[in-house]
Amino acid sequence: MLAYGGGSATIAYLLFQWLGKTWIENKFAQRLDQLRHQQALDLQRLRVEIDAMLSGALKLQEKEFSILPEAWAKLDEAHGLVSWLVSPMQQYANVDSMNAAQLEEFLIGTDFTESQKDEVRNTHEKGHTYQDIVFWHRLHKVKTTFGELQTFVARNGIFLPAELEEKFSKISELLWSALVSKEVGHEAKDWKMQREGWTKIKDETEPLYKAIKCEIQARLQSHGHKQQINP
Repeated sequence: MLAYGGGSATIAYLLFQWLGKTWIENKFAQRLDQLRHQQALDLQRLRVEIDAMLSGALKLQEKEFSILPEAWAKLDEAHGLVSWLVSPMQQYANVDSMNAAQLEEFLIGTDFTESQKDEVRNTHEKGHTYQDIVFWHRLHKVKTTFGELQTFVARNGIFLPAELEEKFSKISELLWSALVSKEVGHEAKDWKMQREGWTKIKDETEPLYKAIKCEIQARLQSHGHKQQINP
C-alpha cells in the first residue's frame, strides 16, 4: 500500500507538473498572441496617424507653395506704388504751357471727372490744381492696391510660417505709415512730413522688403526640391 501510494503520488505529481507546464505554456502563448495582436493594432494606428500627418504636411506645403508667389506679387506691387507715391521726385504734365485747345485734348484723355476737368479749366493756377487732383487719384490707386495686399494676407496668412506672416504684417504697417505721412503732409502742405514717408520707405521698409524676398525665394526652392523628391 505504501509502495502503491508512493507510486500514485509520484505519477500524480508528474501529471500535475506536466499539466501545469502545459497550462502555463498555453497561457503564455495566449498572452503572447494577445500582445502581438495589440502590437499590430498599435502599429496600424500609428501608421494611419503618421500617414495623416504626412498628408496634412504635404497639403500645407502645397497650399503655401501656391500662396507665396501671389503674396509676393501683391507685396511687390503695393511696395512699388507706395514708394512711387511718397517719392519726392514726381512727374506731372505741364498744363500751364498748353493753350485752350491743347488743354481740352489733354483733359479728355484723363480719368478726371467732369467737375475736376472744370476745376482745371477755370482756375488761374492750372498746374497746381492739376497736380493736386492727380495726387488724389494716385493715392486712391495706391490705397486700393494696398488694401488687396492686406486682404490677401489676412485670408491666407494662416498658411504661411509664423515668422513670415509677422514680416508681412510689419511691412504692411510701415507702408501704411508712409502713406499716412504723405497724405497728411500733402493736405497740410507740410513737406517735412511728406519727406518722413519717403525716409520710412528707404530706411525701414526696403530692408524688410528684401528680407521677405529672400525668405520667399528660399521656401519656394525648398518646396520645389521636395516635390521633385516626392512626385
